[in-house]
Amino acid sequence: MKSIKIVLSFWVFTFAFTAKAAPLLNGIALEKQFNKDIYIAAIYSENLTRDSSTLLDNNIPRRLEVRIITNSLPARRFRNQWMEAIAINNRGDTLSSQAENMVTFANMFTGRFVHGDQLSAEFAADTGSTTISLNSIRLGEIADPNFFNTLLRAWIGSVPPSSDFKDGLLSAGQVSGNLVTTFESLTPTSERIADLQLKQINQEEAVTAEEAPTEKPLPTPAIEIADLPPLTLALAETVPAAAISPDAGVIQEGSEVASQSEESASALAEEEIELITVPPEDGPILAEGAADMLEEEEEAPLTADMILARQIYHSSLLRHTYRYIRYPKRAQGRGQEGSVRLNVTINSQGEVLEIQPIQESRFSSLNREAQAAVHRADPYPGVPSQLSTDTYNFSIPITFRLPD
Repeated sequence: MKSIKIVLSFWVFTFAFTAKAAPLLNGIALEKQFNKDIYIAAIYSENLTRDSSTLLDNNIPRRLEVRIITNSLPARRFRNQWMEAIAINNRGDTLSSQAENMVTFANMFTGRFVHGDQLSAEFAADTGSTTISLNSIRLGEIADPNFFNTLLRAWIGSVPPSSDFKDGLLSAGQVSGNLVTTFESLTPTSERIADLQLKQINQEEAVTAEEAPTEKPLPTPAIEIADLPPLTLALAETVPAAAISPDAGVIQEGSEVASQSEESASALAEEEIELITVPPEDGPILAEGAADMLEEEEEAPLTADMILARQIYHSSLLRHTYRYIRYPKRAQGRGQEGSVRLNVTINSQGEVLEIQPIQESRFSSLNREAQAAVHRADPYPGVPSQLSTDTYNFSIPITFRLPD
């Protein structure tokens, strides 16, 4: 009887310690695009906080989680949005050092997410590794202690998908009951899990077959290519990743970015990159079949130098736009504030082809000014030849905020 009590006490102690150490729900946020609910994002942390710097502490275990609301979402589209947000919420040196990890991360996403899917990125503080999983099926691991924060800054950096999105994640556990209920109800079906498991087995078998040695291995051109100096280094050295100040995209009262001096423009390159980019040219998410075909056709194999080229170009487009944004005087007088996000399509010469509102504020004057700024900024810098595309899509996040 005594031994049973000892075992039971030990189990209770172990459970209590584990429960205490388990990350808690710090915040939750809804991502909407084109007036449609897309997914709910959540951040779990051992320490509940409203401070983004506290959540970036590598000494504590944390987890990012996304649960899909929409019926179907192309994985590449989701991946590209996240990667482009990463690109403009991290410093240039971080982007350069994480370029290879970003290629690994990007290659984990294929096919489509469906309603109920649960995607997670979990950081182990003891090992410094980040494990990516879909519906509890491990997609891969990145053993770099700085990679998790690279992902996290896309959500809680200076220019997140929206100010409400960031505020929801930084709520220190004070979360909306209705949103939590919806979040918890989003679970994958058993058929979906079985399908993913089968695909994973097939992929592993294909990799094993490719790695199997042949009877007479012969040298191939791939060996020579691998021995060449990587383009990422030259790109990072010759074209430094442009960056934008922590308040970029936040238009204060009396601001007229068009009058920005060259000195202040050069100072932007010393700060963090701030940008949010959105779906490619498939338009509203309702056009899901067309989206798949477009993505399959336009997607080129991702490399580290390609990712860096995109990052540099995106930041230059955002800086160019911000020079033309003004805070409407009538909106200032009425105390109107809000966030706007636009999707812009340009041709290879930088000429604006289309402007689509992804998210709008409650005030028409702010919405109109955001689009007017894009027209004033036309034409944009031309698309770099490395990106090899006739048209280019990017998004512009703008926050109109009056001083406290």
